[in-house]
This record gives sequence, structure tokens and C-alpha cells, in this order.
Amino acid sequence: MREKLAGNTILYIDTANEETTVSLFEESRVLNEKKWNGRKDLSENLLKEINSILAQSEVNKKDLGGIVVNEGPGSYTGLRIGLTVANFLAWSLGIKIFAGKIENGELLITGDNKNKYILPKYFRQAHITQPKKKFGQKV
Repeated sequence: MREKLAGNTILYIDTANEETTVSLFEESRVLNEKKWNGRKDLSENLLKEINSILAQSEVNKKDLGGIVVNEGPGSYTGLRIGLTVANFLAWSLGIKIFAGKIENGELLITGDNKNKYILPKYFRQAHITQPKKKFGQKV
């Protein structure tokens, strides 16, 4: 499914790769965009950068029409951080969230929001280690 978002101010978040992108779109044009290497400080700076780009653009969070987030595939940690922030912002502001990407300078929706949240798509299955003992079990 590929459709355009139009008519609202949309926050776009992409944390799937080393280069993190936060953009504001209105109709089909970019209002403001910030890119940085978020590999080492993403969890510390993502919300700061979102707040900064909103302030620079004189857009209040409550005026956002929706959030589009890159669901991956990509960095395990980067996707977890970006999707957690995007899902929380959408939930707390009561706005829609969609999976999407920027292609040829255009913001495209690549998924739906049937569940009202977006889950990550990784390159491969997550490797989750098993605990050596059960919780509460004495050693």
C-alpha cells in the first residue's frame, strides 16, 4: 500500500540506520529536517531533536496531524528507540501513526495502523538469551 499523507503537519522519524532523520512535512513539502549520526546517542537526543525541529518550525506537538516512522529493516536498537518514541508520541497526543519512508523526496505510507501502533521489522530474528535460572529460584 503506497499512499501520500496530505493536509496535515506530519512528523517523520527514521532511526533504522546510522543516520537518524527527523522531518516535518506539510502537504507534500518538507518544512524542516534534521539528520545526524545517532548511533551512540540516539536514546539521549531523539526527543531533544524532535522538540528542537518543532520549535524551529513553530509547530506545537498538539498541532501534529500524524506520525510516520520507518519500521525497518534496520538497526535493532535504533528501531526499538525510534518506534518506542513514535508510538508513545502518537498515543499520548491521540494522533495516527503509520509505517512509512521517504522515497524520492516524497513521504510515503508503506503500512497501515490497524493495531494503532507500529512494530519493528529487523534484518533477522532477534537473538534473545534464556535466563540461567528462574525468577525467585535460589542458586
